[in-house]
This record gives sequence, C-alpha cells and structure tokens, in this order.
Amino acid sequence: MSLISYVTKIHFADHVLEHALEAELEDMAVRRPLILWDGDEGRADVRARLECALSRGVKPKILPLNDEGATEEACDLAAFNYQDESCDGIIAMGGATAIHLAKAVAIRVSHPGPLQDYLDCEGGLARIRNLLPPLIAIPTSAGTGTEASDTAIISLPERKCAALTSPFLIPRVVICDPTLTLDLGGRATASAGMEALTTCVETYISSAFNPPADALAADGIRRIFRNLERALADGRDLDVRRELMAAALNGSLAQQKGLGALQAMSNALLSTGGRQVDKGAICAILLPAVLAFNAPAASARYGDIHHLLALPPSSSLADAVITLREKIGLPPRLSELGVQEEDLATAAVLAARDHANRTNPRKAGAEDYLKMLKAAL
Repeated sequence: MSLISYVTKIHFADHVLEHALEAELEDMAVRRPLILWDGDEGRADVRARLECALSRGVKPKILPLNDEGATEEACDLAAFNYQDESCDGIIAMGGATAIHLAKAVAIRVSHPGPLQDYLDCEGGLARIRNLLPPLIAIPTSAGTGTEASDTAIISLPERKCAALTSPFLIPRVVICDPTLTLDLGGRATASAGMEALTTCVETYISSAFNPPADALAADGIRRIFRNLERALADGRDLDVRRELMAAALNGSLAQQKGLGALQAMSNALLSTGGRQVDKGAICAILLPAVLAFNAPAASARYGDIHHLLALPPSSSLADAVITLREKIGLPPRLSELGVQEEDLATAAVLAARDHANRTNPRKAGAEDYLKMLKAAL
C-alpha cells in the first residue's frame, strides 16, 4: 500500500501524485484550491503533472512564487488571492518556500489580526485554533522537512522570531512521489540531502524523549549516507531518489520530537541580512561545529550513529559529515553563501531565542551561538 498514517495522512509511492491528489480533493470536497508553486521555469514538467492531475471539476488558482522566500508580503498576496478567488483549500507544491508559506496563509485566512500575533515567541501556539482550511503538501525535493511538520518559518519585518507552531499546521495530506525529484540538479540534490541529514541527526540527539521519532531519525541518517553520493552520480536513478525522499520524510515526521542548535541558527540566518540563503549549505557548514558543541551531552547518541554507519574507530561523526560535504561539493564557509560578519551578532541572539533551542541536548546561549557562527564564517 502507498498509504501511511502517522502524524498525518501520507501517500508514498512512485507515480502516486495523479491518483492521490484527485482522490484527496474529492474526499475534502475542495473544488477551488489555491496552489502555491515555488519551482523555477526549468521544472515546468513537474508543474504540468500537477495541473493534469486535477479533475475537470476542480478550478485552481495557481500562484507562482518568487525567490524571496516565505515573507509576510508573499503571505498577504497569497491570502488576498485565496479570498478574492473564493478558494476552499490550499495545495503547496515544491520546496520549503511553498510549504512554509501555505501554512502561514492558512492562518491568515482563518484567524483575525496580524500574523505576528500567532508567532511562537508571542504565545501564538495557544491562539491557533482548528479552523484552518484543508492543506495538501507535495514536496518536489527531498530534504526540507516541512511536509509533515507542525512549524512554519515566515520572515516578518523587524521581528525577533519567525516561527509559527501548532499541531493544526501539519498538512492534512502529504503526497510523496519520488518521480517528482528526478529532474533535480546536483546542487539542489546535495543541499536537500544535507538538510534532511541535519534534521535526522538533530532529532536523534534531541533532549526530548520520543522512541518512535528516534527510530525514524536513525533510519533517515542511514539512508542519506548510503544514497546521497549515488544521487549526484546518477540523478535519474529512481531507487536512489526513493531512498532520499524516504529519508526526508523520516526527518519531517521525527522532528515532532524537537530539533536543536543548527535549526535555531539556520532560522536566524534566514531572517537576517535581507537575503535568501541556501539552508542545506548552512547545514553542511554548521553541522560539524554543532556536533562538537553537543558532544559532552550526547556522546552516547553519537556512539549509536557511529555504529549505525559502521564508521572506522578513528573517525568521528563530525569527520564523516565533513567528508560527505566535500564529496558532494557544498562549501565549507558561511561567507561563501553571502553571510556577512555584521549579521552574526543578531543571528546569535535570535538563535538563542528560537523554539528549536529548547530541545538542543546541551544548553546554548547567544555567546555559544556567536562563537560557532564566527568559527564557520
């Protein structure tokens, strides 16, 4: 069977998009969905598959997204389209931008007041009610971890945090079709893979207690180390693409347990400096430093991963990550991504306040984050 029910309703199979989307829209009685699409022009075939999968009775409003990310301005525009077109559901297809934004739009069209009232740091968890329109998430990469999570990261002007968190933000349906990732280029594949790896590692070493999440995270780590290089060697290998999408889904499901320092820093970097930064590359750069920082509190967990990956006795987990990063061609320094030194102090403060910092296995403050960021610049 392609149907999995854990956290939410998930379809996972090759070429499942066409069947699953039509069936789920029918089941939800959605006839006028707002479709948020963040793919570039080179992925027109993927978008065409989505449009062909809609039944004749469904009249969508398709909103292509620009490359500015999930911003408050983009949320307002999408919410206006949703209401102006009398939409009755949301489909997010693509990567992190589309799925994060869809969750924010779902709040915007169903709850009164400004979006900032629903931020996690403003007590928004208690204010988000079960009133959101139906949301279907269709990832077209293998790594963002957003498709089955309860969190949206949104960029708001002059805000100190950017996380919206609620169990009601988990998409009602997730459709994972590995064939939607066959066209991904090498850099996109490498970046997504490192983001998925980081999600799985941080979840596994998180301070919270959640054995099912641990099992999912461990399995995701294994799949990524075995298959990421192979995907770069042959991006059309469907078996490998399926393995990577499974690993990404594992990470997305497992993060219900909570993440840690790297998620906190990446959220902070994405909200400072006024630019979009490759999150997967951030993960590849910062993960060794985070592993070193957390080692005093998570050494037993590191031993588990070391055994899982059958690493040589003389090799550390951080060494394995650095070696993988070099093999897949991601940069070693934050400055290569356009991060500026003047951004770091603000990012460190934001990271210390981020919701992901709560479950980091070792207590981290702004000074700790600033030290790690400066060392990686």
